Amino acid sequence: MSLAVDLSHVSMVYETETGSVHALDDISFSVETGEFLAILGPSGCGKSTLLALISGLEFPTEGSIRVADRPVSRPVTDVGIVFQTDVLLDWRRVLGNVLLQIELRGGDVAAFKTRARELLRMVGLFDFEHKYPYELSGGMRQRVAICRALIHDPPLLLMDEPFGALDALTREKMVLELHRIWYQTRKSVAFVTHDIQEAVFLADRVLVMTPRPGQIAEIAKIDIPHPRQPAARSSPEFLAIAAHLRDLFVNAGVL
Repeated sequence: MSLAVDLSHVSMVYETETGSVHALDDISFSVETGEFLAILGPSGCGKSTLLALISGLEFPTEGSIRVADRPVSRPVTDVGIVFQTDVLLDWRRVLGNVLLQIELRGGDVAAFKTRARELLRMVGLFDFEHKYPYELSGGMRQRVAICRALIHDPPLLLMDEPFGALDALTREKMVLELHRIWYQTRKSVAFVTHDIQEAVFLADRVLVMTPRPGQIAEIAKIDIPHPRQPAARSSPEFLAIAAHLRDLFVNAGVL
């Protein structure tokens, strides 16, 4: 079994002016190569902190983290990150926003234009490469952000509630779009969300976190075949898994 990410007994404590904040406590889990892992939990339980630690933007108080079998001791460059907001540059056109990461990495921008256009075609935005972000809908902007994260072909994709700011219908459409992209590329994905149904629909496994300090309540395997269609949400298997995850939050006092 090849692992894209491996965390062992990771804890995180932040020191603030008003005292210590215990964000994560004794977290151990792995993401297999090509796996889609959803990280599900209430606000403030340390989900975003986990992604920051995996990417090497922060370092744990205790424990160890490995990405592609290498210890994380500095920021990880071979990764794509998608945030809750698209963080596009309004003065750059769509194609320029997708290629921004190549510029920042000092790469040959001209050599990546073909790949950028292929990614835009994959997400249905090929005809929008010359548009500015303000000319796009929220869902379209987030698709551009996903293309930007994929432009350098990273093996690992970290997604921090990328659809949280979208309306319900656009969010459902983007969930289907992300599933299609993942099924085509088979990237390793760690996907943070508050949404139970979203997690069950997308993931191979769902890591359920407790309220702060964040611990692992359960890692649930989702035995629903890929590719998944919208009708899967009404299947007995889907409903049973979603109900089980909801019960975990009820028992924890979150719901």
